[in-house]
Amino acid sequence: MVRFAEFFSGIGLVREAIEPLGWECVFANDIAPEKARMYTDRFGSNHLLVDDINRLTLSDLPDDLDLLTASFPCIDLSLAGNRRGLAGEHSGTVWPFLDLTADVVSNRTAPKALLLENVTGFVTSHGGRDLEEVCQRIGELGYLIDLVVVDAKWFTPQSRPRLFVVALRQDLVPCPLPPTDDVTRLRTAAIRSFQASHRGIAFFESSLPEPPQRAPKRLVDVLERVPANDESWWPEDRVNALRDAMHERHAFRIGELLLGKRDGVATMYRRVRRGRTVGELRSDTIAGCLRTANGGSSVQFLVDCRGDRPRIRPLTGLEYARLQGAGDFPINVGRRQAQSGFGDAVCVPAVSWLVDNAFGFLLQELPRSEPVQTRFADERLDPVAAGS
Repeated sequence: MVRFAEFFSGIGLVREAIEPLGWECVFANDIAPEKARMYTDRFGSNHLLVDDINRLTLSDLPDDLDLLTASFPCIDLSLAGNRRGLAGEHSGTVWPFLDLTADVVSNRTAPKALLLENVTGFVTSHGGRDLEEVCQRIGELGYLIDLVVVDAKWFTPQSRPRLFVVALRQDLVPCPLPPTDDVTRLRTAAIRSFQASHRGIAFFESSLPEPPQRAPKRLVDVLERVPANDESWWPEDRVNALRDAMHERHAFRIGELLLGKRDGVATMYRRVRRGRTVGELRSDTIAGCLRTANGGSSVQFLVDCRGDRPRIRPLTGLEYARLQGAGDFPINVGRRQAQSGFGDAVCVPAVSWLVDNAFGFLLQELPRSEPVQTRFADERLDPVAAGS
Protein backbone atom coordinates (compact mmCIF):
# COMPACT_ATOMS: atom_id res chain seq x y z
CA MET A 1 0.00 0.00 0.00
CA VAL A 2 1.30 3.47 -0.85
CA ARG A 3 1.82 5.83 2.09
CA PHE A 4 0.93 9.49 2.34
CA ALA A 5 1.19 12.37 4.78
CA GLU A 6 -1.36 15.18 4.87
CA PHE A 7 -0.37 18.62 6.07
CA PHE A 8 -2.92 21.28 7.08
CA SER A 9 -5.11 18.24 7.53
CA GLY A 10 -8.04 20.02 9.15
CA ILE A 11 -10.75 17.48 9.86
CA GLY A 12 -9.20 14.97 7.43
CA LEU A 13 -11.19 15.21 4.21
CA VAL A 14 -8.13 14.53 2.03
CA ARG A 15 -7.76 11.29 3.95
CA GLU A 16 -11.49 10.70 3.60
CA ALA A 17 -11.07 11.10 -0.15
CA ILE A 18 -8.09 8.91 -0.94
CA GLU A 19 -7.83 6.17 1.67
CA PRO A 20 -10.67 4.26 -0.03
CA LEU A 21 -8.56 4.31 -3.20
CA GLY A 22 -5.81 2.33 -1.49
CA TRP A 23 -3.61 5.05 0.03
CA GLU A 24 -2.49 4.67 3.65
CA CYS A 25 -2.29 7.79 5.82
CA VAL A 26 0.76 7.50 8.11
CA PHE A 27 1.06 11.13 9.22
CA ALA A 28 -1.23 14.15 9.59
CA ASN A 29 -0.61 17.62 10.95
CA ASP A 30 -2.76 20.60 11.80
CA ILE A 31 -2.47 23.43 14.29
CA ALA A 32 -6.14 23.70 15.33
CA PRO A 33 -7.27 21.57 18.32
CA GLU A 34 -10.95 22.02 17.46
CA LYS A 35 -10.40 20.53 14.00
CA ALA A 36 -8.23 17.81 15.50
CA ARG A 37 -11.18 16.75 17.65
CA MET A 38 -13.27 16.15 14.54
CA TYR A 39 -10.33 14.40 12.88
CA THR A 40 -9.84 11.98 15.76
CA ASP A 41 -13.58 11.29 15.97
CA ARG A 42 -13.29 9.96 12.43
CA PHE A 43 -9.83 8.43 12.21
CA GLY A 44 -8.39 8.19 15.71
CA SER A 45 -5.28 10.00 16.86
CA ASN A 46 -2.49 7.51 16.04
CA HIS A 47 -1.01 9.48 13.14
CA LEU A 48 -2.13 13.01 14.01
CA LEU A 49 0.31 15.61 15.34
CA VAL A 50 -1.35 18.82 16.50
CA ASP A 51 1.33 21.49 16.28
CA ASP A 52 2.49 24.53 14.34
CA ILE A 53 4.06 23.42 11.06
CA ASN A 54 6.88 25.88 11.71
CA ARG A 55 7.94 23.66 14.60
CA LEU A 56 8.04 20.39 12.67
CA THR A 57 11.31 18.75 11.69
CA LEU A 58 12.28 15.77 9.58
CA SER A 59 12.38 13.58 12.69
CA ASP A 60 8.63 14.09 13.14
CA LEU A 61 7.88 12.42 9.82
CA PRO A 62 7.78 8.68 9.12
CA ASP A 63 9.96 7.10 6.45
CA ASP A 64 8.90 5.92 3.01
CA LEU A 65 6.35 8.57 2.09
CA ASP A 66 4.93 8.27 -1.42
CA LEU A 67 2.71 11.35 -1.40
CA LEU A 68 2.64 14.63 0.53
CA THR A 69 -0.54 16.73 0.44
CA ALA A 70 -0.97 20.31 1.60
CA SER A 71 -4.26 22.21 1.73
CA PHE A 72 -2.58 25.28 3.14
CA PRO A 73 -4.60 28.28 4.40
CA CYS A 74 -6.25 30.42 1.75
CA ILE A 75 -7.03 33.56 3.75
CA ASP A 76 -4.16 35.62 2.32
CA LEU A 77 -4.92 34.47 -1.24
CA SER A 78 -8.71 34.59 -1.38
CA LEU A 79 -11.07 37.36 -2.41
CA ALA A 80 -12.56 37.17 1.08
CA GLY A 81 -9.13 37.65 2.66
CA ASN A 82 -6.61 40.46 2.72
CA ARG A 83 -4.66 39.43 -0.40
CA ARG A 84 -1.25 39.64 1.28
CA GLY A 85 -0.33 36.52 -0.65
CA LEU A 86 2.39 34.17 0.50
CA ALA A 87 3.92 36.94 2.59
CA GLY A 88 0.88 36.63 4.84
CA GLU A 89 0.95 34.87 8.18
CA HIS A 90 -1.52 32.17 7.13
CA SER A 91 -0.96 31.32 3.46
CA GLY A 92 2.78 31.81 3.99
CA THR A 93 2.84 28.53 5.91
CA VAL A 94 3.32 26.84 2.54
CA TRP A 95 7.01 27.70 2.90
CA PRO A 96 7.71 25.55 5.99
CA PHE A 97 5.81 22.75 4.22
CA LEU A 98 8.14 23.05 1.24
CA ASP A 99 11.15 23.25 3.56
CA LEU A 100 10.08 19.95 5.14
CA THR A 101 9.59 18.47 1.68
CA ALA A 102 13.11 19.56 0.75
CA ASP A 103 14.45 17.86 3.87
CA VAL A 104 12.68 14.64 2.93
CA VAL A 105 14.01 14.81 -0.64
CA SER A 106 17.57 15.50 0.51
CA ASN A 107 17.79 12.96 3.32
CA ARG A 108 15.39 10.15 2.40
CA THR A 109 13.73 8.67 -0.64
CA ALA A 110 11.95 11.52 -2.40
CA PRO A 111 8.14 11.18 -2.35
CA LYS A 112 6.72 10.12 -5.68
CA ALA A 113 4.14 12.93 -5.74
CA LEU A 114 3.01 16.18 -4.14
CA LEU A 115 -0.46 17.70 -4.14
CA LEU A 116 -1.12 21.29 -3.06
CA GLU A 117 -4.60 22.83 -2.93
CA ASN A 118 -5.83 26.40 -2.60
CA VAL A 119 -8.21 28.98 -4.04
CA THR A 120 -8.05 29.86 -7.74
CA GLY A 121 -6.84 33.34 -6.76
CA PHE A 122 -3.47 31.69 -6.15
CA VAL A 123 -2.87 31.83 -9.91
CA THR A 124 -2.95 35.62 -10.00
CA SER A 125 -1.82 36.49 -6.46
CA HIS A 126 0.76 39.31 -6.65
CA GLY A 127 0.66 39.18 -10.43
CA GLY A 128 1.45 35.45 -10.45
CA ARG A 129 4.66 35.84 -8.45
CA ASP A 130 3.41 33.75 -5.51
CA LEU A 131 2.56 30.73 -7.64
CA GLU A 132 5.74 31.20 -9.66
CA GLU A 133 7.88 30.99 -6.52
CA VAL A 134 6.09 27.85 -5.30
CA CYS A 135 6.37 26.14 -8.69
CA GLN A 136 10.04 27.03 -8.99
CA ARG A 137 10.72 25.59 -5.54
CA ILE A 138 8.89 22.36 -6.37
CA GLY A 139 10.71 22.10 -9.70
CA GLU A 140 14.08 22.51 -7.96
CA LEU A 141 13.21 19.51 -5.80
CA GLY A 142 12.97 17.32 -8.91
CA TYR A 143 9.27 17.37 -9.73
CA LEU A 144 7.23 18.10 -12.83
CA ILE A 145 4.20 20.30 -12.25
CA ASP A 146 0.65 20.34 -13.55
CA LEU A 147 -1.88 23.03 -12.66
CA VAL A 148 -5.58 22.19 -12.73
CA VAL A 149 -8.82 23.65 -11.43
CA VAL A 150 -11.36 21.19 -10.08
CA ASP A 151 -14.80 22.46 -9.05
CA ALA A 152 -16.89 20.73 -6.40
CA LYS A 153 -20.04 21.47 -8.42
CA TRP A 154 -19.06 18.71 -10.84
CA PHE A 155 -19.46 16.24 -7.97
CA THR A 156 -21.67 17.79 -5.26
CA PRO A 157 -24.20 20.65 -5.26
CA GLN A 158 -21.68 23.27 -4.14
CA SER A 159 -19.82 25.88 -6.18
CA ARG A 160 -16.20 25.47 -5.06
CA PRO A 161 -13.48 25.85 -7.72
CA ARG A 162 -10.03 25.09 -6.35
CA LEU A 163 -6.54 25.18 -7.83
CA PHE A 164 -4.48 22.02 -7.45
CA VAL A 165 -0.73 21.92 -7.94
CA VAL A 166 -0.08 18.35 -9.09
CA ALA A 167 3.58 17.31 -8.97
CA LEU A 168 5.21 14.02 -9.98
CA ARG A 169 8.82 13.02 -9.47
CA GLN A 170 10.66 13.39 -12.77
CA ASP A 171 11.77 9.77 -13.04
CA LEU A 172 8.11 8.67 -13.04
CA VAL A 173 7.33 10.71 -16.17
CA PRO A 174 8.90 8.93 -19.15
CA CYS A 175 7.66 11.07 -22.06
CA PRO A 176 7.55 14.78 -21.20
CA LEU A 177 5.95 16.96 -23.87
CA PRO A 178 5.01 20.67 -23.87
CA PRO A 179 1.50 21.59 -22.69
CA THR A 180 -1.15 22.53 -25.18
CA ASP A 181 -2.74 25.97 -25.33
CA ASP A 182 -6.22 24.49 -25.04
CA VAL A 183 -8.42 26.24 -22.50
CA THR A 184 -10.67 23.75 -20.73
CA ARG A 185 -12.61 23.47 -17.51
CA LEU A 186 -9.56 21.86 -15.89
CA ARG A 187 -7.00 24.24 -17.34
CA THR A 188 -8.51 27.68 -17.42
CA ALA A 189 -7.45 30.74 -19.38
CA ALA A 190 -5.68 32.02 -16.26
CA ILE A 191 -3.67 28.79 -15.99
CA ARG A 192 -2.77 28.82 -19.69
CA SER A 193 -1.68 32.45 -19.42
CA PHE A 194 0.45 31.64 -16.39
CA GLN A 195 2.08 28.68 -18.14
CA ALA A 196 2.76 30.71 -21.27
CA SER A 197 4.53 33.42 -19.27
CA HIS A 198 6.59 31.00 -17.17
CA ARG A 199 8.13 28.63 -19.69
CA GLY A 200 11.19 28.08 -17.55
CA ILE A 201 9.11 26.07 -15.07
CA ALA A 202 9.01 22.31 -15.64
CA PHE A 203 5.30 21.98 -16.32
CA PHE A 204 3.74 18.73 -17.39
CA GLU A 205 0.22 17.89 -18.37
CA SER A 206 -1.18 14.77 -16.77
CA SER A 207 -3.56 12.76 -18.88
CA LEU A 208 -6.75 13.51 -16.97
CA PRO A 209 -10.12 12.46 -18.35
CA GLU A 210 -12.99 14.86 -18.82
CA PRO A 211 -14.58 15.48 -15.41
CA PRO A 212 -18.34 15.13 -14.89
CA GLN A 213 -20.45 17.94 -16.27
CA ARG A 214 -22.48 18.43 -13.11
CA ALA A 215 -23.22 16.88 -9.76
CA PRO A 216 -25.81 14.09 -9.69
CA LYS A 217 -27.65 15.84 -6.82
CA ARG A 218 -29.14 19.27 -6.30
CA LEU A 219 -29.23 21.35 -3.14
CA VAL A 220 -32.67 20.05 -2.22
CA ASP A 221 -31.32 16.49 -2.21
CA VAL A 222 -28.85 17.10 0.63
CA LEU A 223 -31.11 19.01 3.02
CA GLU A 224 -31.99 17.72 6.45
CA ARG A 225 -35.57 17.60 7.64
CA VAL A 226 -35.42 20.20 10.40
CA PRO A 227 -38.69 20.42 12.39
CA ALA A 228 -40.66 23.63 11.98
CA ASN A 229 -40.38 24.35 15.70
CA ASP A 230 -36.59 23.99 15.76
CA GLU A 231 -34.92 27.06 17.25
CA SER A 232 -32.60 27.41 14.26
CA TRP A 233 -35.46 28.76 12.12
CA TRP A 234 -35.63 32.54 12.16
CA PRO A 235 -38.72 34.22 13.64
CA GLU A 236 -41.14 35.44 11.00
CA ASP A 237 -40.54 39.11 11.78
CA ARG A 238 -36.81 38.69 11.24
CA VAL A 239 -37.41 36.98 7.88
CA ASN A 240 -39.74 39.77 6.81
CA ALA A 241 -37.31 42.49 7.88
CA LEU A 242 -34.48 40.93 5.87
CA ARG A 243 -36.76 40.41 2.89
CA ASP A 244 -37.84 44.06 2.98
CA ALA A 245 -34.18 45.15 2.96
CA MET A 246 -33.23 42.99 -0.02
CA HIS A 247 -32.28 44.30 -3.39
CA GLU A 248 -35.21 43.78 -5.75
CA ARG A 249 -33.25 41.15 -7.67
CA HIS A 250 -32.97 38.93 -4.61
CA ALA A 251 -36.52 39.65 -3.47
CA PHE A 252 -37.65 38.53 -6.92
CA ARG A 253 -35.77 35.26 -6.46
CA ILE A 254 -37.76 34.59 -3.30
CA GLY A 255 -40.93 35.11 -5.33
CA GLU A 256 -39.70 32.59 -7.87
CA LEU A 257 -38.97 30.06 -5.15
CA LEU A 258 -42.45 30.47 -3.73
CA LEU A 259 -43.76 29.59 -7.19
CA GLY A 260 -41.79 26.32 -7.05
CA LYS A 261 -38.88 27.26 -9.26
CA ARG A 262 -35.42 25.81 -8.52
CA ASP A 263 -36.99 23.24 -6.16
CA GLY A 264 -38.27 26.01 -3.88
CA VAL A 265 -34.97 26.33 -1.99
CA ALA A 266 -31.79 28.39 -2.25
CA THR A 267 -28.80 29.31 -0.16
CA MET A 268 -28.18 32.85 1.03
CA TYR A 269 -25.34 34.92 2.39
CA ARG A 270 -25.83 37.99 4.56
CA ARG A 271 -23.88 41.00 3.31
CA VAL A 272 -23.45 44.56 4.53
CA ARG A 273 -24.34 46.91 1.70
CA ARG A 274 -24.35 50.67 2.25
CA GLY A 275 -24.34 50.22 5.98
CA ARG A 276 -27.19 47.73 6.26
CA THR A 277 -27.40 43.96 6.36
CA VAL A 278 -29.07 42.39 3.35
CA GLY A 279 -29.64 38.85 2.10
CA GLU A 280 -28.29 37.69 -1.25
CA LEU A 281 -29.62 34.45 -2.77
CA ARG A 282 -28.07 32.18 -5.35
CA SER A 283 -30.03 31.85 -8.56
CA ASP A 284 -29.31 28.15 -9.23
CA THR A 285 -29.90 24.78 -7.59
CA ILE A 286 -26.57 24.48 -5.76
CA ALA A 287 -25.01 26.04 -2.68
CA GLY A 288 -22.35 28.70 -2.66
CA CYS A 289 -18.79 27.98 -1.59
CA LEU A 290 -18.67 26.83 2.02
CA ARG A 291 -16.42 28.80 4.35
CA THR A 292 -15.42 28.78 7.98
CA ALA A 293 -18.08 30.17 10.30
CA ASN A 294 -16.08 33.26 11.24
CA GLY A 295 -18.24 36.35 10.85
CA GLY A 296 -21.84 36.69 9.76
CA SER A 297 -21.05 36.91 6.05
CA SER A 298 -19.29 33.52 6.09
CA VAL A 299 -22.24 31.39 7.21
CA GLN A 300 -24.57 30.08 4.54
CA PHE A 301 -28.31 30.06 5.16
CA LEU A 302 -31.12 28.05 3.67
CA VAL A 303 -34.07 29.97 2.24
CA ASP A 304 -36.91 27.43 2.15
CA CYS A 305 -39.96 28.48 0.16
CA ARG A 306 -41.63 25.10 -0.18
CA GLY A 307 -44.56 26.30 1.94
CA ASP A 308 -46.72 29.38 1.72
CA ARG A 309 -44.02 31.72 3.07
CA PRO A 310 -40.20 31.86 3.11
CA ARG A 311 -38.37 30.39 6.08
CA ILE A 312 -34.69 30.91 6.85
CA ARG A 313 -32.17 28.99 8.95
CA PRO A 314 -28.43 28.31 8.89
CA LEU A 315 -27.30 25.23 7.03
CA THR A 316 -26.61 22.41 9.47
CA GLY A 317 -23.30 20.66 10.06
CA LEU A 318 -24.62 17.58 8.30
CA GLU A 319 -25.64 19.66 5.28
CA TYR A 320 -22.14 21.13 5.16
CA ALA A 321 -20.76 17.57 5.29
CA ARG A 322 -23.01 16.43 2.47
CA LEU A 323 -22.07 19.43 0.34
CA GLN A 324 -18.43 18.43 0.79
CA GLY A 325 -19.25 14.85 -0.16
CA ALA A 326 -18.64 13.54 3.37
CA GLY A 327 -22.14 12.69 4.50
CA ASP A 328 -21.05 9.73 6.68
CA PHE A 329 -18.57 11.82 8.66
CA PRO A 330 -19.34 11.72 12.42
CA ILE A 331 -20.35 15.10 13.84
CA ASN A 332 -20.00 15.29 17.61
CA VAL A 333 -19.48 19.05 17.84
CA GLY A 334 -21.74 22.08 17.72
CA ARG A 335 -23.11 23.54 14.51
CA ARG A 336 -20.65 26.43 14.18
CA GLN A 337 -17.65 24.21 14.82
CA ALA A 338 -18.92 21.73 12.25
CA GLN A 339 -19.48 24.55 9.76
CA SER A 340 -15.92 25.76 10.32
CA GLY A 341 -14.46 22.27 10.02
CA PHE A 342 -16.21 21.42 6.78
CA GLY A 343 -16.08 24.96 5.41
CA ASP A 344 -12.29 24.96 5.68
CA ALA A 345 -11.87 21.57 4.01
CA VAL A 346 -11.80 19.98 0.56
CA CYS A 347 -14.56 18.39 -1.47
CA VAL A 348 -14.13 14.64 -0.99
CA PRO A 349 -15.21 13.30 -4.42
CA ALA A 350 -13.31 16.09 -6.22
CA VAL A 351 -10.02 15.15 -4.53
CA SER A 352 -10.75 11.44 -4.96
CA TRP A 353 -11.32 11.93 -8.69
CA LEU A 354 -8.14 13.94 -9.13
CA VAL A 355 -5.85 11.65 -7.12
CA ASP A 356 -7.28 8.54 -8.74
CA ASN A 357 -6.65 9.87 -12.23
CA ALA A 358 -3.37 11.74 -11.64
CA PHE A 359 -1.66 9.33 -9.24
CA GLY A 360 -3.61 6.10 -9.54
CA PHE A 361 -0.83 4.38 -11.45
CA LEU A 362 1.37 4.64 -8.34
CA LEU A 363 -0.84 2.06 -6.66
CA GLN A 364 0.21 -0.58 -9.16
CA GLU A 365 3.06 -2.86 -8.17
CA LEU A 366 4.33 -3.06 -11.75
CA PRO A 367 5.01 -0.19 -14.16
CA ARG A 368 2.23 0.79 -16.48
CA SER A 369 2.18 -0.94 -19.83
CA GLU A 370 1.67 2.49 -21.40
CA PRO A 371 3.64 5.59 -20.38
CA VAL A 372 1.99 8.47 -18.58
CA GLN A 373 1.26 11.14 -21.15
CA THR A 374 2.91 14.37 -20.02
CA ARG A 375 3.81 17.68 -21.56
CA PHE A 376 6.65 20.06 -20.73
CA ALA A 377 6.12 23.79 -20.82
CA ASP A 378 9.54 24.42 -22.34
CA GLU A 379 10.35 22.34 -25.41
CA ARG A 380 14.01 23.26 -24.96
CA LEU A 381 14.16 21.03 -21.87
CA ASP A 382 15.77 17.69 -22.54
CA PRO A 383 13.08 15.02 -22.08
CA VAL A 384 15.70 12.29 -21.63
CA ALA A 385 17.41 14.19 -18.82
CA ALA A 386 14.08 15.04 -17.26
CA GLY A 387 13.12 11.39 -17.13
CA SER A 388 16.39 10.26 -15.56
